[in-house]
Amino acid sequence: MLLKFLLLFTIFFGSSFAKDSKYPKIYDTLATPLYDAAEHFIKYEQISNLKLSIQEYKDEVDRTIVYGYEADTSKDKKKKKIYLKKLRKLQSSYDKLLHSLHVNISKSIRNEDYKLFLELTSYPFNGLFVNTHLRNKAITFYAKHKNENNLECLVLEKNMADEKLSNETQELFAAEIEHSSYNSVTQKKSKKSVTITTKRLENTIEVYLHNKNIYDLTIKVRHNVKNIIMSIKPLKEFVLEAKSTYHYTTLVLGSGKSQYGFSWSYTMGSKNAQHDNNYVYRLPFKKGTSHVVSQGYNGHDTHKGSSAYSIDFPMPKGTKIYAARGGIVVKTKSNSDVGGYDKKYASSGNYVRVMHKDGTFATYYHLKYNGVIVKVGEKVSKGEPLGYSGSTGYSSGPHLHFSVFKAKSAGKRETIPTKFHTLKGILENPIRGIYYKAI
Repeated sequence: MLLKFLLLFTIFFGSSFAKDSKYPKIYDTLATPLYDAAEHFIKYEQISNLKLSIQEYKDEVDRTIVYGYEADTSKDKKKKKIYLKKLRKLQSSYDKLLHSLHVNISKSIRNEDYKLFLELTSYPFNGLFVNTHLRNKAITFYAKHKNENNLECLVLEKNMADEKLSNETQELFAAEIEHSSYNSVTQKKSKKSVTITTKRLENTIEVYLHNKNIYDLTIKVRHNVKNIIMSIKPLKEFVLEAKSTYHYTTLVLGSGKSQYGFSWSYTMGSKNAQHDNNYVYRLPFKKGTSHVVSQGYNGHDTHKGSSAYSIDFPMPKGTKIYAARGGIVVKTKSNSDVGGYDKKYASSGNYVRVMHKDGTFATYYHLKYNGVIVKVGEKVSKGEPLGYSGSTGYSSGPHLHFSVFKAKSAGKRETIPTKFHTLKGILENPIRGIYYKAI
């Protein structure tokens, strides 16, 4: 009772230094989700084996908030460090409680207990399906039973809709598949970076593919021929090297009218590239500064599928971004001034893309309007400035989205887990809510 009184006293009389602030301002990116979670966990108190843990968590939240307001107004750095330790301890308590909730959900699925399953999954709680494997099991179980029981779970309905939107958006952003075509009737010259040309020699036609880009491509070509024999059987999918011309096939014309056409699709990079897993990257912001991870590997918002091994670092608009690894700038965009958490903005993000010597690429995404300070073809060293952060494209707020990827096929890419130098050693798995300092 005394604790609750102290909390109310602090919140009420602390309004002079914490106006319009629901919680303490210091370390708010880490603290706010943990504090908000208490309100969600309370709804599960009717589950007998969770009740005690939930009450303990709520009490810990109350104590941490009180201390947080004290740290907010204190000039004592030691007190701020203690508050951060309390938050990390609270994060551990949160993880344990969430794990217990996940165990209960798995048990309800295993026991085919749809009623309990709905009790456990019907609240709009962000962390509820952070576990991808559990989410997929839950969606499958829900889809199986919802029509039988005529009972719907709005959280899972939204989750399924979000999953569909995320997959569609990642297809636009992560794959960036490009398409083109050529046919013998029009034979129009293309200004695109990948083209086909033909050369006729009596009753044969030589077909060549040209890659004008400074990077390799993984390409898939389809053909449609009439009254023609292809004397060289072409590959369906292959790597077209940078700045190269490739003899694709030879067409042998039959008697009478002949027609031929080609269409192709490709993605940046060679599917044969092998990432140097021993390489340790630099964090992509200024040395000596720290930024929190808001979404790490396999994040529940948008880091799925081809973007699974991506990292989001919230930072003020205009924060300088640095190369995590040296290479050649192969693609940039800086002319967009729009963004938002909507599919329509998926192709509107500004970015810098750097090719590494092992054939992989790093993307620095969501940069501000006119926020790119390097040019295509420019060599950059590790730690060299590339641009300034922003919130353009498919973005919920100002942050840097960083990922390293390689081509998987002509229609797919895959992101790659990377290691970083930090003040506390080599970081292999960035954790949401933790601050990391660049060195």
